[in-house]
Amino acid sequence: MILIDDVKQQFGNVSKKYDSQRKYLIPCFDDFYRAGLPLIKSVANAKTVLDIGAGTGLFSQFVYEQNPHLHFTLADISDPMLSVARTRFQGRDNFDFIELDLATDKIPGKFDIIISGLAIHHLTDADKQKLYTNIYAALNEGGLFINADQVTGRTMLFDSLYKYQWRETVSHSGLEHDALIQAFERTKLDRLAPLEKQLKMLEKASFNEVDCFYKNLSFAVFGGFRDADIETAVI
Repeated sequence: MILIDDVKQQFGNVSKKYDSQRKYLIPCFDDFYRAGLPLIKSVANAKTVLDIGAGTGLFSQFVYEQNPHLHFTLADISDPMLSVARTRFQGRDNFDFIELDLATDKIPGKFDIIISGLAIHHLTDADKQKLYTNIYAALNEGGLFINADQVTGRTMLFDSLYKYQWRETVSHSGLEHDALIQAFERTKLDRLAPLEKQLKMLEKASFNEVDCFYKNLSFAVFGGFRDADIETAVI
């Protein structure tokens, strides 16, 4: 059983080196973080973004570069990670930061866009479903949710292949040995779920339009719209 203190401790310990290790640990780094940007841009009149499990603010950085006019709220359970995010966006008045436990805390306020990057896979399936329902309730009408995360393979064979390929790739990526061992240790905190199962979770949470926007082995970007109307969508 994963304890929330384990997640806080391990990610707190790596907070200052987290960003510099991402390109080593995410072989499809640029595509992974940019895949949802066209959809974010399509949300007409969007003003607010909530990044849950925001960590150091890496995903928000990509969104901010495309949409600097938006107001961002970054939420994470780890204060050391949020401290890095505060430094990243220092001097910008359109950023707020809050501590939030995805599994237990209520999402404060309403937002036009909610994003999450490599965070929700730490939750049990029951807590994922609860969070997706809370996310739906926290979105304004026509709002968008994007989850850039890791998922299991559709079958045991593919899941094993994905895990093997990832370990082989990052083992030869040039990442320092100690950082590599720590990354492998952090995978023990993972509670990955299949992509299809999570799309169904989103539908159960009342999202009326859901899809996967990008997938590279276990790395997937998926989500949905709340009360989307295709006639008013920006095409």
